Amino acid sequence: MNFNINEIVDYYDSEPLRYNYYDLLEFGISYTNADFMVSIGIPEIFDDFVFYRAENMKKKIIGGVKFIMVGHHALHGFSDQKPLYLLEEGDGMFTVSSLHNPPIYKLNKNLETFFLFHFMRYELYTEMKKAEIYTSQNYAHELRKLYMQYDADTMEDVEGYWSHLIEDYETGL
Repeated sequence: MNFNINEIVDYYDSEPLRYNYYDLLEFGISYTNADFMVSIGIPEIFDDFVFYRAENMKKKIIGGVKFIMVGHHALHGFSDQKPLYLLEEGDGMFTVSSLHNPPIYKLNKNLETFFLFHFMRYELYTEMKKAEIYTSQNYAHELRKLYMQYDADTMEDVEGYWSHLIEDYETGL
């Protein structure tokens, strides 16, 4: 399957937030992430994720590393919100988990890959349903292969967001 990340906007529930490229760079967002935020765009709400307007982003130092909080996520039915961070002057996208020590871990290698993973989920599901080959286990297997191809480091974290998502499909949850 070929994936055109530009098509991710078809899955957005709202118009993408508007950002100024140079303001993002000045604030410490990497060229790669700033380019994605301006050229493709990110919505304010996407699934369980909320992204902030530029004026609501905050800098934070965790374990001596500089991050920029660009949003948060909360799983349906849970009240605690987990911040979403971009590495200041870097491409990594991070979140927190009590299962990690330190509690911050890499969610994806950048914003584009984060949205690409969601896009692949939707597109693969649609294709498998259309071809009448969908089972939860087949879907999990194919999705894992795709994720490994695009961001293997993220998938190696067995306690990470994406690994748990795949595990849920494998077990039929």
